[in-house]
Amino acid sequence: MQGLDELSATDSDSSSASATTGSPIIGLAGARLPVDRKTGQPLPVRVQAGMVWQLDEGGRMDALDTSAQLAELRSRVDHLLDRIAGNSRLTSSGLGTLDPAAVPSGYALQLALGPLDSLVSSMRLARAHKYQLLFKMVQRLHQAGHAHGWPGGESLLSRLAWGPHTPTDRAAVLEEVVKGFTAGVLSLETSIRMLIDAGYPIEDAQEEVERIQKRAFDAAARLADATGDNDAVRAYLGLPKADSEVPPVPLLPAGGR
Repeated sequence: MQGLDELSATDSDSSSASATTGSPIIGLAGARLPVDRKTGQPLPVRVQAGMVWQLDEGGRMDALDTSAQLAELRSRVDHLLDRIAGNSRLTSSGLGTLDPAAVPSGYALQLALGPLDSLVSSMRLARAHKYQLLFKMVQRLHQAGHAHGWPGGESLLSRLAWGPHTPTDRAAVLEEVVKGFTAGVLSLETSIRMLIDAGYPIEDAQEEVERIQKRAFDAAARLADATGDNDAVRAYLGLPKADSEVPPVPLLPAGGR
């Protein structure tokens, strides 16, 4: 809070300094100023474009330069923002004040966001148990109200899955997933989970896996070649079991014709 108070006070001082810098205080010496005919007193002088003052011999005009103070105040504002970002663990990257040209690589940006990641993780960890209780309460309310399609019995274990709080390179994640899945080092379920964490609009991972398998005819052909089990292939493609190709043979009762 002290840093925010100092930042507010510095902004006020900077505003006052910018006013005197834009319209500086001017001192005149030896100038012939207009005089009020009624009172005989000099009239107030207004500084504006096109104004001309007549100066006597040895006269001069001095302007109060406050630009140096204004520059120092603006520099102090940047210093206070950096200090607030460091103390609060938001970092200048999280506040959006970091110059993109000052970041040499994405890895350097990820390291700069490290304190912010730690802050968000600690805040989520403190509420993880409360979210579990909230989901359990919702399930029991549905069970008590006999909601349509809601299973009875024990409450299912559930958790809240958070999306990324920082910008992610979705193209790089997609390329990594494609390479890993094609090479066989990542399963389809893990690949879908990585895409969800990267922010792709996938609502249900299991449904997405089933949709992909229903169209994976090449994988189904390899499964058929490897096992020779047509029922396994049809189950993989999400198809119902096929009827037997051999029709049933009618059996006549004993002694019948």
